[in-house]
Amino acid sequence: MTKRLIDVDDAKLEEIRSLLGTKTLKATVDAAFDEVIALDQRRRMLLADRGVDPSEMTEPNARQSAWG
Repeated sequence: MTKRLIDVDDAKLEEIRSLLGTKTLKATVDAAFDEVIALDQRRRMLLADRGVDPSEMTEPNARQSAWG
């Protein structure tokens, strides 16, 4: 694990902390990372169900036809 020094938007932090039900900055960041990873996994599963290769999703027309 690496320590990082970053600027954090306090309003966004409080909103995310409230959404995730976390108390500390570390817990909030860890939970937010977990949520993003889970979202990506769900997106990939949905795309696979539609027969779409996620690597093709960089093109706007491909994105629209995959979800449209």
